[in-house]
Amino acid sequence: MPAGTLNLPEDVARDLEARLAATEPEETSRGLFFLGVLDAVRFLGGADAVKRCLDQVGETADFIPMQTYPFPRFLRLSYVAAEQLSPLVGGHDAAQRQIGTQAMLDFLNSMFARDFVQQAGGDPKRLLELMHSGYRTALNFGERSVEWTGPTSGRVIMKRSLMPVPYNEGILQSALEVTGVHDVQVRGHAQSLVDAYYDVSWS
Repeated sequence: MPAGTLNLPEDVARDLEARLAATEPEETSRGLFFLGVLDAVRFLGGADAVKRCLDQVGETADFIPMQTYPFPRFLRLSYVAAEQLSPLVGGHDAAQRQIGTQAMLDFLNSMFARDFVQQAGGDPKRLLELMHSGYRTALNFGERSVEWTGPTSGRVIMKRSLMPVPYNEGILQSALEVTGVHDVQVRGHAQSLVDAYYDVSWS
């Protein structure tokens, strides 16, 4: 379904259209991320909100976690879902952050991440260093690296993530919090439509 037919505010629709235009045909995401979007909507908005999202993008809920799907379908679903959640969480950006949080929780509990979660052993620095190799099994594009700026702080660099900064902030926040650290701070800085860096810290 073309982005222009989605029920989105003009600025949100414009951002989505730009990201769709930047996506390559071969770029895919595993079904578990689609299911994570629906989980976030179901948790906050209920079954009716899930149905409205699926109807608007012309999808059904039968995504298979291990199967790959074209990334534009994920972009459309996540943007429509964020707009559904927007009034409940304080705006579109906050909703994207919530969806990103759910995506990382689902990912960390999936078979894709099992090995690297065990290797991290609850160490937040180790988890972030290993995240790229684990994440690569779920997405077939993008590059992620980490530079450490202190014992409990660093900078995560994401190239060609295709998702907006708030979504990735939610992903990083969730990844750090599951290790048990406190006072997690994540602040993203967009460098282009698809590239950004994220300053992270914890105590």
